Amino acid sequence: MDSTHYEICIVGAGIVGLSTAYFLAKSGLKVVVLDKDSIGSHASGFAYGGLSPLGEAGDPETILPVFDLAQLGMKKHLEFSSDIPELSGIDYDFRFRPAIDLVFNDEELTEAKQQIKWRQQVENYKVEFIDRKSALEIVPNLNNEIIGATYTEGVCDVEPYKLVLALTQSCEKLGVEILNKEITGIQIENHLATSASTKHEKIYFEKLVLCMGPWSGNISNWLGINVPIRPLKGQILRLKSESVQLNASVGYLHNYAVTKPDGLIWAGTTEEDIGFEDSPTPYGRNSVLGSLTHMIQGLDEAELVYHTACLRPLSKDGKVILGPAPQTENVFLGTGAGRKGILLGPGIAKITADLVMNKQPEIDISAFSVARFS
Repeated sequence: MDSTHYEICIVGAGIVGLSTAYFLAKSGLKVVVLDKDSIGSHASGFAYGGLSPLGEAGDPETILPVFDLAQLGMKKHLEFSSDIPELSGIDYDFRFRPAIDLVFNDEELTEAKQQIKWRQQVENYKVEFIDRKSALEIVPNLNNEIIGATYTEGVCDVEPYKLVLALTQSCEKLGVEILNKEITGIQIENHLATSASTKHEKIYFEKLVLCMGPWSGNISNWLGINVPIRPLKGQILRLKSESVQLNASVGYLHNYAVTKPDGLIWAGTTEEDIGFEDSPTPYGRNSVLGSLTHMIQGLDEAELVYHTACLRPLSKDGKVILGPAPQTENVFLGTGAGRKGILLGPGIAKITADLVMNKQPEIDISAFSVARFS
């Protein structure tokens, strides 16, 4: 069996794995990234691409660890927006654009105003409640039955597939090897992971990063620890409309829509806990169209151009799994970002890279330890 040796081996070439490789390679480390599938073929390539740290609902005290991670993710995205296109030569459509979250009744109004109160205290964002007339001036095709909306400036979006390609190109220019290989097992000696097996070879390393998205459950067998990750399916539609232009990301409950730079309306999403089935379905199409037409009027003549589906990694308690793996001294985990993978990915990656290099993470990650499931 052939073998090769690297300082760092990363399993998983989604946004977390590629971003981690980018940070480590910038520091001069020899890195290999392994993935069983092609680049951008799963959630990191088929996501919506919204970047809104303020999207974390709830009382700020109870969501603080997640909010800190979201803020770090946004900070890294802002750095990426200038560095990655220059290094890769790929424009991945990073842009600021406002968000409008619709309010239809008094109960939703009360909740919206509670959220606005704490969101207004966060730097770099403008958040306010606007009435129905003001909302319709921004997006004329909104449902006329709204009573108002939460308006937010300072949020962004990207085209995820282009971002993944740009990260891939950037990593390769920094010397990262990205290989299409499936890992079948991890060898451990004296509490140290020493190598990863494929069908035809062993890959040796000093440190190992596992960021395998919804397939992270395999880690349980490899390391003998409980990593309760399951796939959460989401479906997105892209529509062409000659008459409707959404100049803000329009949201209601867990649904959203915006006109992207490609000229198409991107709308989503579903949350389907049905295992590893990842095909677009009539249910998904009808569900997304139903939510979209509840938010937006005038789409009767819209043409469905693309219908995609992907699997997001969801942990047992809905929070990310991030940090050192128990019982091994050189293995690090980064997974479980759910619907927030594109936003959180670079933040998870920066923390992981810091841990690999024996640096102190920028935020407290104790709430994300996989040990909480033991």
